[in-house]
Amino acid sequence: MDNTNRNILVIDDNLTVCLMLKSWLIKKGFGVETAASVNEAKQKVKGLPFDLILSDIRMPDADGFSFLSWVKKYDSDILVIMMTGYADIESAVESMKSGAVDYISKPIEPEQLFRKIDEAFILQERILKQTRFSDNFIKFPGEEYKELYKQLDQTAENNQHRLIMGEPGTGKFSGVKYIYEKRAHLSKPFVIFDNDKSIDIINTYSVLSESDEKSPLMRKFREAKGGLLYIREIAYFDINQQDELLSILTKQRRDDDFIQVIMSTNVGKDGLQKRLIPKLYNLVIQDCIILPTLKGKKEVITFLAGHFLQFANATLNKQIEAIDPAVQLRLTGYAWPENIQELKNCIIKATLLTEGKIIPESITSQLFGDKMKSENRALLLNPIQGLRKEYYEKEKIMEALELAKGNKTMAASILNIDRKTLYNKIKLYNVLTNN
Repeated sequence: MDNTNRNILVIDDNLTVCLMLKSWLIKKGFGVETAASVNEAKQKVKGLPFDLILSDIRMPDADGFSFLSWVKKYDSDILVIMMTGYADIESAVESMKSGAVDYISKPIEPEQLFRKIDEAFILQERILKQTRFSDNFIKFPGEEYKELYKQLDQTAENNQHRLIMGEPGTGKFSGVKYIYEKRAHLSKPFVIFDNDKSIDIINTYSVLSESDEKSPLMRKFREAKGGLLYIREIAYFDINQQDELLSILTKQRRDDDFIQVIMSTNVGKDGLQKRLIPKLYNLVIQDCIILPTLKGKKEVITFLAGHFLQFANATLNKQIEAIDPAVQLRLTGYAWPENIQELKNCIIKATLLTEGKIIPESITSQLFGDKMKSENRALLLNPIQGLRKEYYEKEKIMEALELAKGNKTMAASILNIDRKTLYNKIKLYNVLTNN
């Protein structure tokens, strides 16, 4: 199993145990940090996207159960294996009911430890394969969307390169996931190139050839061998990147290693034509997929509100059964300048604020009180309109963390990014977290 880029945190108040486990795990290729207390461990979890934690069940400042509970609320994607003495086996078994993936008895044998870690990651990958695309491009009602599904299905079936064009929040990433899921070989890679050089540097692998370092796009292209490469926001490619992309789109051979390229942009056709070289523009604009906005689509808004309520119930462990008609009226009458993503976040917020079985009219002021100026606000927050991208992204991250009550997994879902990218952006923009 390839352990590159996997991070493990070891928590034990016995320094000898920490150093011993760290030595073993580093030899297996893991990135390893250690902590001698729960408080120290929490600070390290806030700073790094750990994949797995090895935690002693008995710590001087807090027990393993309270720490396990905190981890699952903070970042539910982190796997936890509890370490315990023989006398605490019963407690360790109980910890698995609280969210631990496994436990291991002391004294620890290295081969048993590696086996349990491998099994934990294999189980996680199996679950991710089953649920990775569970929040797929939703099949909305209406004739407009029927035609859209035909375009997406054709793109997947014919393994075509394609540009997806749409305003912020219209579901470009979900559309790409839909295409990937429809492909014949889900075992092939799904790779994302985000045209954000600061983030790309953070995600750079430790060993790169000289040519790779000069071309992050080509590195991502090679990484996607035989699969799908999703390129975000081609409108901001420089001339060199555009030349590389043109070569990728026109010179690939249709063999088993063929890489399907799906591109996206928030910029309209006129703006895109001004930004791209003619050959690339003429190529990508043919048969491009244009995603509809949400404004005025009452049937779709009602449908989506119900869908996102089910999602929020499952994620937040709530049992809300309905939305008050007065709230529904406000939902269908609102313009939704940030489209599907804004509606999703609104329903999540409503779910968090609701204590009973029905989302009540009494919370509409909290949901819509600051939306009277939202169309103007959306323009001000749109990085394409001139605001520096880091300010826009930082505010969106802070909003997502607030909505998710600090839960990093939920916040990443709200933002439609993976959790490691979220951690990188939190560090890059110095976003304060209160958990």
